[in-house]
Formats: sequence, C-alpha cells, structure tokens
Amino acid sequence: MHLDAQRTIDVVTGALLRELGDEVDLIFRYGSLLSGTAHHYSDLDISYVPTHDATRKSITVLLDDVLVDLYAIQWSWLTQMAEYATVNATILLKGEVIYQRNEEVGQRFRALGDRLRELQQPAARPEMVRKALDIFKQTGYPALLLREQVVAGNTLATIFHAQRIVHTVFHALMVCNQTLVDTRKPANVLTLPRLPHDFTALLERVIAAVEPGELAAACEDLLLSTRRFLLAEQAEIDRNKRSFAEVFGPGYPELKGDLLHVLLACERKDLFSLKDKLLSLYHELSIHTAWAADGIDYNDFNSLADYEQNFVALGFPALLPHLVNRDFDELHRQTLLFDARMQSFLTEKGIELYSFADLDALENHLQQKQN
Repeated sequence: MHLDAQRTIDVVTGALLRELGDEVDLIFRYGSLLSGTAHHYSDLDISYVPTHDATRKSITVLLDDVLVDLYAIQWSWLTQMAEYATVNATILLKGEVIYQRNEEVGQRFRALGDRLRELQQPAARPEMVRKALDIFKQTGYPALLLREQVVAGNTLATIFHAQRIVHTVFHALMVCNQTLVDTRKPANVLTLPRLPHDFTALLERVIAAVEPGELAAACEDLLLSTRRFLLAEQAEIDRNKRSFAEVFGPGYPELKGDLLHVLLACERKDLFSLKDKLLSLYHELSIHTAWAADGIDYNDFNSLADYEQNFVALGFPALLPHLVNRDFDELHRQTLLFDARMQSFLTEKGIELYSFADLDALENHLQQKQN
C-alpha cells in the first residue's frame, strides 16, 4: 500500500471541519493501518463524533484503490459500544484521537473506554453473563427467517441468515468471556477460554455447509449447544439462594388473581383466556419456587421448562390434563382444590398470604405494620 495515510487524514478531516465546524466533537482513527497489521486490501478507517445524533455527513472515497471512509459515529452508538451492545467496541480502547473540540469531549470519550475496562473485571461477571443472554436472544428472528428460506429453497438468503446467526452467537460468547476480539474472524472467537461443548466442530459444520437444509441443521445444533452453555453460565452466576418468604413476598394475592381468572375462563369456556391465566399461574408459582429452591433467578431468557416444578409431587392437583381434554367443569373443581393446596404450601414455607376476611381485619393488619 502506497497511500500517504497522514496526508490523506489531514485532507479529509480538514474538509469535514471546514464544512461542519463546531458540529464535530471528536475525530479518531483506528484499524489495521494504525495497529500495524495492514494488508494490501486494508481500508483507512477514520470516524468522527458529531455534537448532534442527527448529523450523518460522511466522506467515503477510493484513493488509489484504497477505501478512505470518514463517517459519523454518534455518542449514543459509542455508549452502546461501551456497554458491549455492539461487536466493534475495540475502537474505544485502541482508537487514536486526532481532533477534539475541547477537553470535555475528550474526557467523555475516555470514560467510555473506562466503562469497557470495568465490564472486563471479575466483579462485572454477573452483569456480563446477563448481557450475553440478551444478545443470544437476538438469534430468534434470523432463525425463523432461515427456516422460511430453507423451505423456499433460497440458498443465498439461507446463507445470509445463517451468517447473522453465527455473528450473534460470536458476540454473545465474546461478552460472556468479558473480553474483546474481532468477531469477524472465527479463529479469534475460538481462542476464547469459555466456549460451548464441541463448539469448534459445530462451527466447522456451519462454515462448510452451503446446501440450505444442511446449513439450517448445523445452525440449529450450534444454537442448541450455545444455549446449553449459557444456561450453565446463568446457573453459575445467578446462584443466590433466598428464603421462600423473600422470594414470594406478598405474592399470594397476585397468584389468587390468576386463579380467579382461571375459574372465570372455565365458567365462560374461554379457551384462550384460560391458557393465558393458567400459564401465568404456573409460571409465577414455578419461577419463584425454583428461585427459592435452587437460587437461580430465572428470566425471559429461559423456557418455562427450565424452571417448571412438579407440583403434583408437591401435593397439587393436576390441572393441565383437564385443559387438554377441554373439561371446563372438572378444571373448575380442581382449580379450587389447587388454591387450597397453594395456600397450605405457601404457609408451610413461612409465606404470609395477605388475605383478609373483611376490612376490619385489613385495617388491624395495616395498623400493626405501622406500629
């Protein structure tokens, strides 16, 4: 590469500053030319931070077949980088500031790098694992599109969605490992110390596959393996056992609210509402029981199957068979028995029910709490 990098930077940044002036807070360079790892296809990477997010001015040109790209990265986007919400956050640590409007914006930029370093510390591990779970959930819609295009026999679109899935998995694993690597390169991801079982072999299958069905099967196996890995990471960082009383708190009135709506849906033979309220009842009772029993604070990353409890073994009547059979009358009767067992179960665990027979009893309770 024979490009005069410094003079090129001076020319394009000078043009930008003449046009935008004080609208430019910061200009920085980064990439292989700065790090000394350039090859003959390398770009000259320069970005600026505008004062206002709406500013989108860019200078993108080819100079002697070298891409020179000076484009805006807004403060809001840089903040997302500092929280590991994007994969290219290395610029906050390795970018070289070549212009700053004042010292205040320079300090603001450096503070974002400090935030990245903070998230790499052991104390931030629980937060980072939770971030990884949220990132992994972003594979859901691309996976749906992938299956759709497999059925359609569209090879190009299948590969496109598979690549999106793989890059999202890479991002989640990088975050879970509390480090920064160039996730555009699989070899960098494979150096991470914590990876799913057989991840190398699974990734090789995805990379080698081109035929839509084969590629979709490889992606699904990669996703399942990664989810199992993240479940184990979640169990490790979220194991914070609490008493049943701490977990449930004043939860019985809300559980009873779901139960009453189950009864109403049975009376109306409203199958849709019945599913909603019965699932809500099982979800709330299960997720809190699981938290108290094994210390894991499950969330919307998890399937109900991850924390579902065997309530029949705990003395509760089975409700689901009556839903399946659409036996609304029997389900109504069993739901009343379910409530009776739920009250005794919670009481056995030391949980106050916050259920009062009349207003005088409630008033007496509230006065006692105030005293």
